[in-house]
Amino acid sequence: MTERVLEGKVALITGAGRGIGRAVALGYAREGASLALCSRTKKELAATEKAVAELGAASLMQTCDVSREKDVERFVGRAIETFGRIDVLVNNAGVAHRPVALVELAPEEWDRVLATNLRGAWLVARAVIPHMVRQRRGSVINVSSWLGRDALVGYGAYGVSKWGLEGLTRYLALELKSARVRVNSVSPGYVATRMTDYRGSKPENVVDLLVYLASDASAGLTGQQLDVETWKRDLRVRRK
Repeated sequence: MTERVLEGKVALITGAGRGIGRAVALGYAREGASLALCSRTKKELAATEKAVAELGAASLMQTCDVSREKDVERFVGRAIETFGRIDVLVNNAGVAHRPVALVELAPEEWDRVLATNLRGAWLVARAVIPHMVRQRRGSVINVSSWLGRDALVGYGAYGVSKWGLEGLTRYLALELKSARVRVNSVSPGYVATRMTDYRGSKPENVVDLLVYLASDASAGLTGQQLDVETWKRDLRVRRK
């Protein structure tokens, strides 16, 4: 039997109802992880939970809006109560907006995007990380975008939220290094999800990198920006 690299680990995944979050949940289940899954959409989340159960993984499901502090606290509290620990956090929940110039974007739309993509990631990290610090180990994986490193006209609020997420990654990595909690970001590329009208590569293409970052094989790797298309080559170069 092939060794399952996440056996015994507990992973908390946001935005797990569809797309990248669902693909990662299934990938982690195959590798032996127990899962705490959240999404704003109960029906989609239930379908993910059923799929991971069919793979033999223990799971906890809860609807949660990551931009709401009380929602996050309840979800993380239930995960700790159920599993006793959290070894991996995948901050995947995110929203986009219609193409529009920044100065024409409605303030409520700006607030909505930043609240989920940046504030939400911070709120979940803020709730999970103290448990990782007490364990003296953990892996936080922030699902970012190439728009967190570059710019594209019409997608300013989304891009700014991802630039902020990259900054959050760097600061947390620096602050938590001595506690043996590592924090990295992943750029998945152009993936076929609802956000892209299902154009692009399959969400499953992201899974190998996120399994690697959740596993002990990446111990010591922190503060890195990794791209799904180039991460193996980039890591070889950085380690020379």
